[in-house]
Amino acid sequence: MRKIIVCSIFCSFIFADNLEILQNDKKEFRNLEKEVIQKKYEGAKNDWIGTVDLNSGLTRSHSFSKESDLFNKSISIGFSQSIYESGGIEFGIKYAKDVLNSELIAWENENITILQTIYETLLFIKKLKFQIEQSDYSLKNKDIELILKRIQYEAGRVDIIELNNAIMSKNNQQKENISLKNSLKDKEYELSKYTNFKSNEIKIIDFKIIDKQKFLRDNLNIRYENSKVELLNTSYNQLKSSYKPKVILSTSTGYSNNENLTTNATGDDERNGSIALNASMPIFDITKNAKLEKSKLEVLKQKVNINDMKNELVYEYEQILTQINTYDEYEKTVENNLKLYDDLIMVNQSSNAAGMTSDYDLEVLQNTKKINEYDLQINDIDKKLQYSKLYFKTKVDM
Repeated sequence: MRKIIVCSIFCSFIFADNLEILQNDKKEFRNLEKEVIQKKYEGAKNDWIGTVDLNSGLTRSHSFSKESDLFNKSISIGFSQSIYESGGIEFGIKYAKDVLNSELIAWENENITILQTIYETLLFIKKLKFQIEQSDYSLKNKDIELILKRIQYEAGRVDIIELNNAIMSKNNQQKENISLKNSLKDKEYELSKYTNFKSNEIKIIDFKIIDKQKFLRDNLNIRYENSKVELLNTSYNQLKSSYKPKVILSTSTGYSNNENLTTNATGDDERNGSIALNASMPIFDITKNAKLEKSKLEVLKQKVNINDMKNELVYEYEQILTQINTYDEYEKTVENNLKLYDDLIMVNQSSNAAGMTSDYDLEVLQNTKKINEYDLQINDIDKKLQYSKLYFKTKVDM
């Protein structure tokens, strides 16, 4: 059987680069998305380099005063290159790198979101399977309760209302069983939208608790927002440089030929070339200060936004830890209940052997113990879901 291991040690590699768990189309789409980002960078980083332009033309002109027709053919090739922009070229290259970094982080975050959905769906599938098995034991107890109520009713010890309540209780448990099985099918269908692997073909290894400092330092959303700070800061420096001196080198060479169509005279060929060095600098722009101030404020606003996000993340972290602690307390309660049921079953087995209690009493206790054991397993999955909220928001150090 094929096995895919999703674990805390290798998750960063799996999530960012190795998307083998995904369906082929989804995997190809994600890889193409990354390739588009990289190709976009390759073009943007060289955007400052000038282009070589080829121009050609055919012109026919008529002179009414001289009654002559002239035909001109020309071709030229030219090149223009900015060689100095007061740091603008360097900031342009850096801006392209900052865009690449920001978009790759966003790309990785999208991958992690997809794989988080898969992981959490797997946990919900496992939880529903436990709940279905647990519900089966509850249904057995409902069957026993109904049998006992019917015997008591036929003996005149209870009225029809209690018997009817037992019937309704069993029916409700059966409905819950059906609902859980339908939910399981829905989750398995949801999983199939992302991967061709079945839920039992993917082994899940537990994630460990992440400390608060790491949660804040390596938080994926914070990493992305920090990349936007770099991007906005470079954009600001790029804008400042646009108001400073720049030097452009341009050169061209051409060929032209003029013919007089009226006299059938062949014109002279003309070859020419030129080279120029032009310097320029904006002297007055009424919008300059407003544009620069706005760009600077965008950087400041983004930094404040990150601080605000960190405050919210601290609250979120504490909230998740509180929920995990609640599950730990619930686990202790269930474990105490299981010890109590062990004692009750031991006593009941002795009284049952002596004929003092019925087999139904012992079976109810054993079934109820099983129900509590499933509570422990379900509670453990609920804790894993909380741990996953921490893990999938954090980049793993490799």
